[in-house]
Amino acid sequence: MTEDELFARRPMGMRMAMVVRQWRGIIDRAITDTGLTQSSWTVLMQLQQLGDNVSVSELAEVQGIELPPLMRTLTLLEQQGYLLRTVSPYDKRIRLLTLTPEGQAVLQRLTRVIEDFQTRVSENIPPEQIALFSETLNHIACNLRMLREENNKTE
Repeated sequence: MTEDELFARRPMGMRMAMVVRQWRGIIDRAITDTGLTQSSWTVLMQLQQLGDNVSVSELAEVQGIELPPLMRTLTLLEQQGYLLRTVSPYDKRIRLLTLTPEGQAVLQRLTRVIEDFQTRVSENIPPEQIALFSETLNHIACNLRMLREENNKTE
């Protein structure tokens, strides 16, 4: 049995996890010199999408992660000069996050790297299949979010 055949026989969740690990490894190796890891570059990308002055708790919710690991990542990104944490003028308990010019610059490079690899991994796949895959992925993410919310209600 070939490696591709073995892969196809595995449960969907296992295959998704394996693909994510491979994707993360490729991107991490391509940007080693930035000092970014998967957890830090995804945070930077999320901050770019959300805009300036995002609260730490809002970012944690959108990322779907707990506060302690996010706080470690934010501290590292702040030390690297990629983001600033400020106190909300309306509520002193709330910390707001803003990308620095250095953070914006590293994100531009990261985006180019990701777009290049995205083009390469989708080579020879018809655009309509990519669009269907993207739509399916969005549905899976939505279903997972609903499951997470259900689990949070029962805890």
